[in-house]
Amino acid sequence: MTTIARVLTRVPLLAALVLLLLAVAGCAPQATETETAEVATAGGEEIPVTTASESALELFDEGQYLLDVGRNVMANEKFRAAVAEDPGFVWAHFNQSNAALSFKEFQECLDAASGHLDTVSEGERMMVEINRTFLSNDPERGVAKARQLVEKYPGSARALIVLAGMQANQNDNAGARSSFERALEIDSDSAGALFAIANNYLFGEPKDFVMAEEYAQRFIAAYPDEAKGYELLGDIKRGQSDLEAALEAYGQAAETDPTLYLAHHKSGHVNSFLGNIEAARAAYTEAIEMAVPQNRASTAVYRAFTHIHARDVPGALDELEEVAEQVEAMGTPADQVKGLQVFALNSHATAALHTGHLDRAAEAVARRNALQMAIAEDVGTDDARRLQEADCHMWDGLLAAYRDEPDVAAEHADRIAILVESDENPRKMEPVHWVRGMSALVGGDYAKAVEHLRQADHANNMFVRYQLARAEEGAGNAEAAKRLFGEVADFNFNSVGFALVREDSKARMER
Repeated sequence: MTTIARVLTRVPLLAALVLLLLAVAGCAPQATETETAEVATAGGEEIPVTTASESALELFDEGQYLLDVGRNVMANEKFRAAVAEDPGFVWAHFNQSNAALSFKEFQECLDAASGHLDTVSEGERMMVEINRTFLSNDPERGVAKARQLVEKYPGSARALIVLAGMQANQNDNAGARSSFERALEIDSDSAGALFAIANNYLFGEPKDFVMAEEYAQRFIAAYPDEAKGYELLGDIKRGQSDLEAALEAYGQAAETDPTLYLAHHKSGHVNSFLGNIEAARAAYTEAIEMAVPQNRASTAVYRAFTHIHARDVPGALDELEEVAEQVEAMGTPADQVKGLQVFALNSHATAALHTGHLDRAAEAVARRNALQMAIAEDVGTDDARRLQEADCHMWDGLLAAYRDEPDVAAEHADRIAILVESDENPRKMEPVHWVRGMSALVGGDYAKAVEHLRQADHANNMFVRYQLARAEEGAGNAEAAKRLFGEVADFNFNSVGFALVREDSKARMER
């Protein structure tokens, strides 16, 4: 069989969706034309993309571009088409896993790729192995494999970005930034590297908004017709608390690409923060109308948060329940329905727990746990069942913590620890510490709460950081508490947790 071998120097973010789907594994937001060249096999530095089909490769190139700029649904469609043309196209299966829209799809893509590894390059085999480490909650092995990939292909920007993605997943942002910069030394206009490093400086600790904007502006200069660059700039302006400038940037994104629903979606976030609730709801509604079916339900969840920003939590709970019931009717593909229902119910449960609607929280937790285990059964692996069971114990443990049932909360925390005990993941105990920390906080044992919440995912989750701030405040650590409250108040990236604690964080910071 003849083989077409091409080298792509544009690079995607690595399996962002899976980091969300496997939250219990580490409690953890997405260019332009792909350049290609003939493989320089003598140096062994490039990762070849191998396929027997020119048409599949063309679809793959189009998908790679879309993936690099964060247009994952469109990219997913291109990769599906590519593997329909060539079922043995391993890199297309791998990239579809990076653009997967459900846990089940991620698993299926890697299984499909694994059936053809004897026909492709070592680099392609290694990348599939790296993504498979997400399924077994073994990111340490993933990082090690990514380092081996770079050693095998030291001249490959893509290999360095894969490594950077694995490093960032483990909160090694210094290492990730170094890897991104090395990738840009190889390809100074790499869309994936520019986009990823800007996001890392925006969200990763320590944040650096100046550097984030510098890389975003480099992206825009290289790709001025790509609306996602202006969307990224809007995100950075939010990080800088320049909300009016963020709205302007999202407006420019919408003008550059009138089909970009996220420009309207994110304008809804900013208007929520500014207190323009009707404008926010209108922006979200427009985004829902523009979005493809895969994205409608998630935007509807965010629209429900406008009630929280307006200090109407019962209204939010009612709307989130409605969204959970309407996911399928919105045209959501069947394999994504349960996951989006879980997203709505997670948001409902969080809001209900935080505001003392514990009976409604218990109902939401029971429903989301049943759905989560159904997702595990759809995937059908022991690891999926084990990790989803651990996730369910986290929610049951948080419910017990808010009910001030420390013994019950401790039982659930212990069960999580047992379920993840054998995993080679330094972050595997973060959910355990969150449950124990919340239990201590509700019980008024602030020193113990600080001890545990410092070991939970306060680096990435502003809701956990707020709880740590409250624990520090209760323990008499006023300076530490004020700093944390300030970081939460100025975060400006929407979630149910941020909507719940933004105003209180501002008030506590100013005391």
